[in-house]
Amino acid sequence: MKLNQLKYFLKIAELGSVSAASRQLYIAQPALSHQVAALEKELEVKLFIRTVKGVQLTPAGEKLFHHAGLILRQVESARADVNSHEFSPRGEVCLVIDASKAYSLLPLLVTETEKRFPEVQLNVFDAMSLVAAQQVADGKVDLGLIPNAADLSGVEVLPVYRESLCLVGKNIGSVMENETILFEELADYPLVAPSRPHNIRLHIEQAALEARRPLDIRYEQNTGLGIRCLVNSGIANAIIPRDVMEMELQRGELSALKIIQPSIERIHSLVRLKDRPRTTACRALEALLIELIGQLCEQNMLDGEALS
Repeated sequence: MKLNQLKYFLKIAELGSVSAASRQLYIAQPALSHQVAALEKELEVKLFIRTVKGVQLTPAGEKLFHHAGLILRQVESARADVNSHEFSPRGEVCLVIDASKAYSLLPLLVTETEKRFPEVQLNVFDAMSLVAAQQVADGKVDLGLIPNAADLSGVEVLPVYRESLCLVGKNIGSVMENETILFEELADYPLVAPSRPHNIRLHIEQAALEARRPLDIRYEQNTGLGIRCLVNSGIANAIIPRDVMEMELQRGELSALKIIQPSIERIHSLVRLKDRPRTTACRALEALLIELIGQLCEQNMLDGEALS
C-alpha cells in the first residue's frame, strides 16, 4: 500500500464520490479510479460499492478506513516530530480528558499550550471515562487523562491526581455540619449516575458494597450534560468531584458535601498506548498537564492532591 493510495481512498470515503474527490485532489477521475483499483487488487477485497448517489464503503472498506486514518496521522506526527526539538516542539497532539476534569482544566490547558508551544496543534476531547479509555485503546488519541486506569491493558499509566468525591445537589448543605456527610446517610438521597460499566458508577457501587450501605441510584444518565441537568433541576443528587459543578456552587445554586467514613476517592492518570511513539510534542504536553494539575490543586481549584 502506498501512502497516496490511502490518502485518495480516505477522500473518496469521506465525500462518498469519486468525482468529488478528484476535484478536491486535483486528480483526473480515471487516474483516481485506477489507484483505488490497484489498492483493491493488492488487498484482494472490494473497498467500495457503487450506488446511484455515489459510492459507499464495503465492510472491508470500513476496516481500512479506520486503519488508514491512523496510519496517515502517524506519518504526519513522525514528520513533525523529526523537525521539532525539546525547546520548540511541533506537531499535533490528540488528548482525551475525563469529562469531570474538563471544566477546571481545559481552559487553562488550551491557553498555556498556545502560549508556550505555538507550533503544537492541541486537539482535546472530553468524554465519560469509559469512552475516554476506549479512545486511548483504539489509538484515536495520543494521551488520556483518565480515572482509575490501573486495570487497563496495553497502556502506560502515570498517576497524577487523587480526588475525593462529594454529594452534590440542591438544599443538602443546610442541615450538615463541616460540609461533610457520612456514607451511611447517602441512602436518604435519590441519585443520578452513569450506567454500568462506567467507571464512576462501578466505583461508588463498590464503595457501597464494602460499606454494606445501599444507595438509591434512581436515574441513569451517560453524559455529563444529562447528569448536570438532573442535579441543577433538583430532581436528583450526584456523587461526583466537586469541581464538576464549581460554577453552580460558587453562585450558591448547589451544595457539596464531602463523603466520609468511608470516603470515596479515585486517582486520575495520564495514559497512553505502550507501543505508540512518544513524540516531543506529546512529552511537552504530558509535562504541562502535570504542572497545571499541581497548580490547580495549590489554588484549591481542584479538590484533591497532586501525585507527580
